[in-house]
Amino acid sequence: MLKLITFDYWNTIFDSSNGIERNNIRRNALAKELSEYGFLDKDFDNMTKEIGEYFNRIWVEKQITPKTIDMLNYIWGKYKIPENSEKKQYLREIFENVVLLYPPKLNPNVKETISKLEEKYLLGIISDTGFSPGTILKSLLNTEEILHYFKYFSFSDETGYSKPNINAFSYILKQANVLPDNAIHIGDIERTDIVGAKAVGMKAIKYIGDETSLIYNVKDKISLADFSSNDWNEIYNWINENE
Repeated sequence: MLKLITFDYWNTIFDSSNGIERNNIRRNALAKELSEYGFLDKDFDNMTKEIGEYFNRIWVEKQITPKTIDMLNYIWGKYKIPENSEKKQYLREIFENVVLLYPPKLNPNVKETISKLEEKYLLGIISDTGFSPGTILKSLLNTEEILHYFKYFSFSDETGYSKPNINAFSYILKQANVLPDNAIHIGDIERTDIVGAKAVGMKAIKYIGDETSLIYNVKDKISLADFSSNDWNEIYNWINENE
């Protein structure tokens, strides 16, 4: 009997729109704060690229997500930048909060689907975080008036585990006191959402409807998911038919 449904955050509930604007602000802020050290434009381009590579390496190899301050410390060390806690703190705040100024959009029909599912099931979020921590991601949920639908949260910056680590999933199962057999996870990434959910014993639905996603090519992906769809209405119907 289905009791709990968990959702991925990025490219599942929200899309990736305004990502270019967010990254440009981060890059320009980094350039401004470090301009006194004689770096060139190409250095800042390299820095932003290396931040992404560092994040992905830790995310994949260690199944944790570095926080913004970790990524800044990495750049500080690699480029031998003189220690300056005030600059780091200023950049951390910009990197984390710019998503509130240039927010992503909800994917089509997801809000309506969530509201209907909440009438029958417990809902939670299992999300790997990047620059913005779980507290800020909750603010976006609140802005879209959907935060109240969710009772349980597993953000990687708070739990210390990122998907597909089974602890990212078991953390929320324990909160809800629900067995994996009675839970479904919905997400967009095969490696993290689908593989992780199946490994812990949950069912998995793959959402492939976000055209702004740059993570994978959905047409070329063979999935372990129990169901895949680009339409939230189809997902809602499948859940009702297979609960």
